[in-house]
Amino acid sequence: MGFCNFRVGCLDMSSGKKTKVSMRKCEVYDVSILEPMIQNMLNEICNPKALFTRGKKVLIKPNLVSPVSPEKAATTHPAMVEAVVKILVAYGVEDIWIGDSGIHGTDKIFTVCGMTDIAERYGCKICDFDRYEIDRVENTANVILKKIPMTKYIGECDLVINMPKTKIHHAVLYTGAIKNLYGTIVGKNKMKLHANLGTKDNFENALLDLYSTINPALTIMDGIVGMEGNGPANGKPVRSNMILASTNGLALDIVAMRQIGIKVKDVGYIEKGIERGVGPKENDIELIGDVIESVKYDKPSGYLIKFNGWAERVTPVIYKFFKPIPLFDQKKCVKCGICVEICPANAIVLPDVPKVDRETCISCFCCQEACFSDAITRSDSKKKGI
Repeated sequence: MGFCNFRVGCLDMSSGKKTKVSMRKCEVYDVSILEPMIQNMLNEICNPKALFTRGKKVLIKPNLVSPVSPEKAATTHPAMVEAVVKILVAYGVEDIWIGDSGIHGTDKIFTVCGMTDIAERYGCKICDFDRYEIDRVENTANVILKKIPMTKYIGECDLVINMPKTKIHHAVLYTGAIKNLYGTIVGKNKMKLHANLGTKDNFENALLDLYSTINPALTIMDGIVGMEGNGPANGKPVRSNMILASTNGLALDIVAMRQIGIKVKDVGYIEKGIERGVGPKENDIELIGDVIESVKYDKPSGYLIKFNGWAERVTPVIYKFFKPIPLFDQKKCVKCGICVEICPANAIVLPDVPKVDRETCISCFCCQEACFSDAITRSDSKKKGI
C-alpha cells in the first residue's frame, strides 16, 4: 500500500495515558500570530522536530468543500494553512503537498480558497485528488470499507496533517476532523459510496474506517470563525475564536463539539468511534492551553437526527414514507442541474425546478452540499429549527 504511517487504529487505549488536545484563543487570521501560536501548540502535543524531518513528504488536507471566499467560513482559512506551511519549511521539510477534491472542480477551489497562491509562494505541490490514480487500499480490520477507493497521494506521502474547519453539518450534525477525510475518496466514488452504504450507521462506520486507515499524524482545526446553520457549505459564519490541535482527531472533535454546544451522544460517528477505540472517552482527554468561552452554534436537532437513524434501522419500510428529503426553493434555484449530476441515487429530475423521487432518495443530501444557490433545505428543517 505504501502507507508509511499506516496502522490499524489511531489510539493505544492500553497505555493509560490521556490524549492531549491543545486549545488556543485566537480572533484574527494573521499568519504572524498564527505561526508561533500553532508552533507552541505542537510543542505541547508531540515532538515536531522528530516528526518534521528533511526528506519527508507531508500532505496537508484542508477542508475545501466549495470554491467560495474564506470569509464565507465554508473552508479552512488560507492563513491557517500558510502558518503550518511556514512551520514545515522552518524544520527543513521540502516536499509539502496541499490536497483535496471538490464538487465544483478542484482547480477552481484551490484558486478561490487561496491554496494556489500559498503553493506558488512556498514551492508546495498542489494535489488534485480527482486527477490522480486511485489506490484501492485494503484493510480487513475495517468494519465497512474493506477496500477504499482513495487518492494515491495518501499512500505516497509520509504523513498527513488534517486541517478541518469547525462546522455544523445538516445530515450528521457536526463535521470536523473525522469527516474531513472523506475528501480523500476520489471523484464520484464519494457519491457511489453514499448510495452503496445505504444506512446512516454504515456511513458513520465508513467515516471511522477511513480515518483509521489514513491515521493522520496531526489534526489542526480552524475554529476562529466556524459555520452554523445550513452547513457544511451554505450556513452562516460564526465566531468561536479557537484553534485546536491534537494527534488524535476524534479527541479533538469531542473538544470542538463541546465548545459549540454539541454532546457526544448527539453525533453517531463520534459515539461509535469511542466504542471502537478510534479515540478516547471524554474523561480520558487532557485539555491544555486557554480557557475559551463556548459559543452555542445554531444547529439541527440532534435528537431528530438520532431518531431518523434509529427509524432507518428498525422500521425501514415505514421510514421511507417520512424520511427527510430535499426541498427546493423555486425563487433561489437557478436550474444549473448540479443537484441532478451529484445525486448518487439518481433520484432528482429537472423538468423545470428539480423534483425528488421520495422512494429512490437515500437522504444523503449531497445535493444540498453542492448547491451554490442555497436553494435546498431538508423536508424536516422546520422541526429542526433551521
